[in-house]
Amino acid sequence: MITALTGSCGILLARIVRKVKRLMGDPQEQPSLLAGLLPFPWDAQRSVRYEVAVEAITQAVAAYSALIYQANELGDPTEAARLVDLRTGCSLAREQLRADDHGAVDQAVRKYRQLTERLRSEIR
Repeated sequence: MITALTGSCGILLARIVRKVKRLMGDPQEQPSLLAGLLPFPWDAQRSVRYEVAVEAITQAVAAYSALIYQANELGDPTEAARLVDLRTGCSLAREQLRADDHGAVDQAVRKYRQLTERLRSEIR
């Protein structure tokens, strides 16, 4: 395509293409996004258990959200702020949970199921 252009436009376009290639690199030489992942054993049961843990944490986040709404409705901004901080802690725990840390996954299922049950009992 560049060779079809003549004169200063063709030269300018060729320079731009070379500069872009130099800045971006050759896409065929770019490493795969998966290249840095380390392999680890995985099975369907562990996969489901991890998803259960993530869902348990998500349910706790939802319960905190209901309590935050309740605190705001009751005009208690201090309690609402405290609950927001606790909800943020749950969200961070969910982000940091690693599927290959089976002990942490099992602990998260137990901890957040119990927490959610307790929090739901406080919702009026």
